[in-house]
Amino acid sequence: MWIAAILVSVAPAASAQDDSVLEPALHYFTRHDAGEILELFHSVRPDPVSDAERARILAMLPMEGDKRDLDTAQLKKLAAVRRVLELHRREAVYVIKVIEVPQAAVALHARAVLLVSERALDLLDAEELQALVAHEAGHEYFWGEYFRARRDNSQSSLRRLELLCDGFAVITLERAGVSPKRLTSALEKIGRYNRDRFGVALNEDNYPAVSERRRFVGRLVEWLGRSRAQ
Repeated sequence: MWIAAILVSVAPAASAQDDSVLEPALHYFTRHDAGEILELFHSVRPDPVSDAERARILAMLPMEGDKRDLDTAQLKKLAAVRRVLELHRREAVYVIKVIEVPQAAVALHARAVLLVSERALDLLDAEELQALVAHEAGHEYFWGEYFRARRDNSQSSLRRLELLCDGFAVITLERAGVSPKRLTSALEKIGRYNRDRFGVALNEDNYPAVSERRRFVGRLVEWLGRSRAQ
């Protein structure tokens, strides 16, 4: 099933740390003034997909595995996600779909549909789900670059782009009053769940190690705090 193939790709990797990827990703943010970081957030945001395009994308999705009978706890977590989407001005753009697939994962499909596996919805707490959604929303800022990197099989570019999306997630979470550490805790949970059941993902080298992502998040948060204090 094609949805399952998309979801495998979000499993965090255990590859070696690579400062040649981390430092350029960090510089993308630190070259700006921290007090104006939200202006960067808004200035590079792409135009959303149109209503007609979203309808076309939704019509192409398979009905199989579309989970609709959600319980109260699941609905409460999804409600928390909307705060993150509001900060990206995507609350009226993304359609959230909970799907039944074996993996625990969150993915953005075609810049229009936020796919959340039921296993991820149950595994993560509300703030961790917000963190992964913030990361996925970050992918829209680098959509074209991401697919060019995939086409060229540029693993270093793909790892750098993952860190850039982590950076947008950090900014989003801070703005939402959520600790950026919830991002790495979510990645660890997702990675551990999927690896225990399915082994190492085929595209694992396309992702930074969780330890590297933790280091990136820590340094970005430290820079934001230090710069704002100054």
